Amino acid sequence: MKTFILSIFLISINFVSGQYIKENISKTYFSENDSITFKYSNYPEVFKLDLSENDTLSPGTNIAKDITMTAYIGKDTLVIKGDNYPFARKSFITIKTPRRTTVVIFRFNASSSNFSQEYIHENQGKFSIVLSEVFELANIIWALSPSGQAAINLQKDTEYYRKVEKYFQPYLDHPIFKKLILKNKNDYSDTYYQFRENSFMYEFNGNKILKGENYNYVYGNDWQGFTNLFTELLPLVQDFSDKSNFRAFYKKNKKYYSNDLKRITELMPIKNMWNWLEKEFPIKQNSYKIVFSPLIGGSHSTQNYSGKDIKNNSWFSECVMFICNANRYDLKKDITEKQKEVLMSGIVFTEIDHNYVNPTSNKYKKEIAEIFKGKIWTDEKNMFYENPQSVFNEYMTHSVFCVWVKENYDKKTSDYLINERIKMNVDRRGFIKFKEFNEEMIRLMDENPTKTVAEIYPQIIDWAKKEN
Repeated sequence: MKTFILSIFLISINFVSGQYIKENISKTYFSENDSITFKYSNYPEVFKLDLSENDTLSPGTNIAKDITMTAYIGKDTLVIKGDNYPFARKSFITIKTPRRTTVVIFRFNASSSNFSQEYIHENQGKFSIVLSEVFELANIIWALSPSGQAAINLQKDTEYYRKVEKYFQPYLDHPIFKKLILKNKNDYSDTYYQFRENSFMYEFNGNKILKGENYNYVYGNDWQGFTNLFTELLPLVQDFSDKSNFRAFYKKNKKYYSNDLKRITELMPIKNMWNWLEKEFPIKQNSYKIVFSPLIGGSHSTQNYSGKDIKNNSWFSECVMFICNANRYDLKKDITEKQKEVLMSGIVFTEIDHNYVNPTSNKYKKEIAEIFKGKIWTDEKNMFYENPQSVFNEYMTHSVFCVWVKENYDKKTSDYLINERIKMNVDRRGFIKFKEFNEEMIRLMDENPTKTVAEIYPQIIDWAKKEN
């Protein structure tokens, strides 16, 4: 039996994007049978792969450090090394049998996270609220950039922002700001999120900004090679940090950040939301992490990560959310503490519950696609949710939040929140039938006290069908 290491048989064309490798193997393999077997070095199992005529099969797993794939093809053994962690690798293999020829793509999928067993153990069943130092540096740079100066989605009418302006004013001619001038205003959202959120992968080691161990990619369009704006501009970010002595500014404002964190914790009953959602949906999430900045306005987002929990032979899932601080609602002097609490809770709840709403909606894809393609559900103010599934998920996500508030707060507070949520969705977001949808959802939950939200899906979908 011969053993071949993949790189020996590469043809001359080798496409690399970042460090994503896509390669063809020049050798043609032969098998007496219409199946082969293969295994990965980090799994004990041996997998069988049935070959199909003129078909492309694509078995794979996530790439990991030192991982290899070994395929047993006829008399040959092929070993493919995943030696470009954390980036993707696709290897195209031609296999002939007496009956057919098949192209097999052995895949190492790019790995957007790298959770150690210690990290999984420490975060299992827990949530955390953090302010990341490099993340705050990125928010400051963006807020001071020409694009940030013109933006309306940042918190700039605050004492903290005025401190930022005053301290960093001498450094506004730094070349990084020229790199953040947008030629097309339609590029704002993608550029902003790419720069802001990929900074979360990094941390300070002394005064040096280095990529941390846990995250390899947060936001972007390249989930194979992980190219992104922040990483591209990292040398300039480092230079700006050094020349402006950013770490001194951060240290000076540490008490303000700590008070911010404490206030967010007071206003958001995360564990209550989490427990309630897992009671209402047959879905489990292992950990939540909330990252905030005093400079973020209404531009909230979320990302999901997973890692193999080897000790328990299961998958560990983590949801990371990026949100504003509590100042957004503390500035409102005409509302109660409970009203501030539900408004602030809504920021995180409507990010968290996508982890439960979206997978449940997938079970009803066909019905949702037919019902929510109609124009009665959104108007021109809806600029981001284009397909029926995403429209339905937004209706459901915000309505489930209203149900939670109604169950957990007094009538005056829940009425206030529901009215605010209706105004936000109908007047500002373009979900023009949210009031009717929400009223029906609340009615169904009230009249079916033994049913969970997941069990109400067929009834709310049936109601929506009649509305068309």
